[in-house]
Amino acid sequence: QIISPTPVEIWAKKHNLPVLSFENDPKKPWLFQNEKDAVNTLSTFKPDLLISACYGVKIPQQILKKAKFKGLNIHPSLLPRWRGADPIPWTILSGDQQTGVTVVAMSEQFDQGKIISQKKTQVTDTDLPDPLRKKLFTYGADLLISSLPDYLSGKNKGVNQKSQHATYARKLTRSDGFIPWDHLQTAMEEGTSVLRPLPSAIMRTIRALSPWPGVWTTIPLSFLRKQESFHHMLDPRVKPEDEKKEKRLKIIKAHVEHEKLILDTVQLEGKNPVTWLEFEKAYL
Repeated sequence: QIISPTPVEIWAKKHNLPVLSFENDPKKPWLFQNEKDAVNTLSTFKPDLLISACYGVKIPQQILKKAKFKGLNIHPSLLPRWRGADPIPWTILSGDQQTGVTVVAMSEQFDQGKIISQKKTQVTDTDLPDPLRKKLFTYGADLLISSLPDYLSGKNKGVNQKSQHATYARKLTRSDGFIPWDHLQTAMEEGTSVLRPLPSAIMRTIRALSPWPGVWTTIPLSFLRKQESFHHMLDPRVKPEDEKKEKRLKIIKAHVEHEKLILDTVQLEGKNPVTWLEFEKAYL
């Protein structure tokens, strides 16, 4: 609950550059709480061009209209695919084999402006959101620099997006990480199944939702060996009949081997992370 400055703010202050922050609207966090105040403050800088990257608040149109060259945004996807707040996890989650970064003109609607330039890259079976995000924004910085001369001269006016191909990457919630226990069992025991998620699909989910919101399941106590001993290990003061009928289990690490899901590290609620072998030995 401690508000810490971003790396951008730290860098800017180190180089004696002004840093401005504006409160978000509590009911509509993608908007400024006081847009007029933001417009008046930013207008004092008389900007020629606005640039944003990974910024979740809409820049007021009044500011864009006053800027000679409007605004550009660096977005970590190949627009119009994965417009929205969480494009990188959704890229991995959906099994996309290709992604990239787009320099897009700021518009009245998020991520719907003209495409100025794009750079593509492959998505591997081991990509995780944070390293992929760093890679894409590094590409994005270079792409922005190389795109600016033609954009500022008017030679590159951008290309309209094909909205019929658009997909939306909404913000992930903790519930997105839930996988039913029987699905996990099938993936571990039977592997490929028409009626159950494939092990590779579950593995993509684990990678896509790492480190947040994480993948978890609820394991019924009926699957746990020596119920009374189990209850006592959790909390000796809690009677078995008072205990809930399932426990939350977080899947921290896993891999696929011979088309089956192999759990490596798990964490039972209220307990420390352990290997799956240790968990099996203790509870199953």
